[in-house]
Amino acid sequence: MKRILILFFATIVSPMFSNNYKVDHGIISVYAIDTTNNQILIDQNSDLSLIPASCMKVVTTGAALEVLGPDYCFKTAIEYDGYIDSDKTLHGNLYIRGGGDPCLGSDRFTSWDNQLQLWSKSIQNFGINKITGTVIGDATLWESSLAVSSWLWEDLGNYYGAGACALSFHENYYNVFFKPSTTVGQNAIISKTVPPLFDVIHKNEIKIGPENSGDQAWIFGCEYNLVQFMRGTIPLNSKEFSIKGAILDPASYTAHILKHQLNENGIQVLDQVQISSERHLINTTESPPLNEIIYWTNHNSINLYAEHLLKQLGQEVYQEGSTKSGLQAVTNFWKDKGVDMSGFNMADGSGLSRKNLTTTKQLVKMLSILKKSENFPIFLRSLVQKENNLRIKGGTMSGIKAIVGFYDHIAFAILINNCLNYKSVNQTLELILNELKPKQSNF
Repeated sequence: MKRILILFFATIVSPMFSNNYKVDHGIISVYAIDTTNNQILIDQNSDLSLIPASCMKVVTTGAALEVLGPDYCFKTAIEYDGYIDSDKTLHGNLYIRGGGDPCLGSDRFTSWDNQLQLWSKSIQNFGINKITGTVIGDATLWESSLAVSSWLWEDLGNYYGAGACALSFHENYYNVFFKPSTTVGQNAIISKTVPPLFDVIHKNEIKIGPENSGDQAWIFGCEYNLVQFMRGTIPLNSKEFSIKGAILDPASYTAHILKHQLNENGIQVLDQVQISSERHLINTTESPPLNEIIYWTNHNSINLYAEHLLKQLGQEVYQEGSTKSGLQAVTNFWKDKGVDMSGFNMADGSGLSRKNLTTTKQLVKMLSILKKSENFPIFLRSLVQKENNLRIKGGTMSGIKAIVGFYDHIAFAILINNCLNYKSVNQTLELILNELKPKQSNF
């Protein structure tokens, strides 16, 4: 009787799978387990190392949540050196000491203009109405390198290719707005940038494309370079159209835009050369707690947030805020948790690099480990909800489609590489998810 009950239960819980999924001219790997009993439901090419695209964020955010904790906050300090006289003149410099906050000046939390006003008001309240020196952005907590070396050239000048800096601002991107256009083929004319830029030289080669042709424009540039090339097309439009570019020297930019705000608010910055000395604290700005940052990282697939988490893990574990130390911290975390890391290669925290490699079996093992953590509800909330019991993190690049997540009590990972037939990819994904749909809910 006992044996019959076990077989009957297995029949209810475990759907029948083909385990022979295909995509046109591509490679597919699928792995799924029932987390209530660790039964393997699908195992097709689960040991193949494939590119995960943005599903790599699950690897990064899962480690960050466990190592740093859900209440962890980044801190940014406003400091000064020199002295303040009785006329409220600071004889010295003002500093913005970056602490790795990826959300500083982000419109998701405290917008860039509100953040500048908060800083300006705190400086005035501290008793400073004039600064003889200048405003300095201090990003020395982390390495000077911003972007990951294996990112593509076509990504670097665009918002999703913005590098992680210890002093980032407005998620290290700006919007370029173009004037309304009426003629296909004419040059697109820039009307403004938001936030305003300083000293950046745009070599604008963007032209007007057909109506409804979409955003086919790219910005090309490299870190610390003030010259950016803009190429491609934007659609014919009777209204303003905008694209997003990367801020390529975030620390200097943050200092410059704060100095601009101080001058507008009547706090004169004279930019005289001052000899720096011991610093003193004026104000500290705390980031939202890590649980909120992880929500946005996974839910909106924000590359910059993932790279910040990666470097901060390196800082916390090895006292070195670098991509290299962060990769080591994340890899060793999962290895110590019992994940077989054979065939795993991590090149960044976000999945933008095509050097990233992982297996579906590794991803599912990580998910199953997180499901046992007290932090699991926070992690689960960060995944996109497709149905009441389907939560996923997706990843897409040219020729690559990936999905990981939970379908109720089932943890799964699907990696598809080298397939340009998106209809074939979507049909296969739909088939797998329909077969994975649980027959009963145990979540």
